[in-house]
Amino acid sequence: MKYLVPLLTVCLLAACTSRPTTSGISVEQASAQYQQQLKVDNPALGKKLAISDVKTRQTNQLTDVVVTLSSQYKKSQYLQYQFTWYDGDGFVIKGNHSPWQSLTLFGFANVQLPGLAPTSDAVTFSLAVREVSTQTQEFKD
Repeated sequence: MKYLVPLLTVCLLAACTSRPTTSGISVEQASAQYQQQLKVDNPALGKKLAISDVKTRQTNQLTDVVVTLSSQYKKSQYLQYQFTWYDGDGFVIKGNHSPWQSLTLFGFANVQLPGLAPTSDAVTFSLAVREVSTQTQEFKD
């Protein structure tokens, strides 16, 4: 019993600092110097997409970001993207997730994905990109 409380505390802290992942690719702002890291959760999608540029600036005390997504594939891709914002301590700013935005990325095209921090507390961000199924789904009783 005396080991249970410290173990639960460690698990709780680990859960608070973990960042959500999605099936796709994502870029994360690692520090104030805007060093980007590319994370690929879906290798097939990772071969079809590349994040070629990330630009940030301060606009009215809010972090403004533009991420350039490039298609490495000859056909159109049906995607969704979402920004998540973090405070100075690396915690997700609750209640301020941007919704998943739909995007059609044509073959070998580039598109800029804009994001604006919801509050001035947001100092870092991550961007997740995932595929959208184009197959119709049937629901059976």
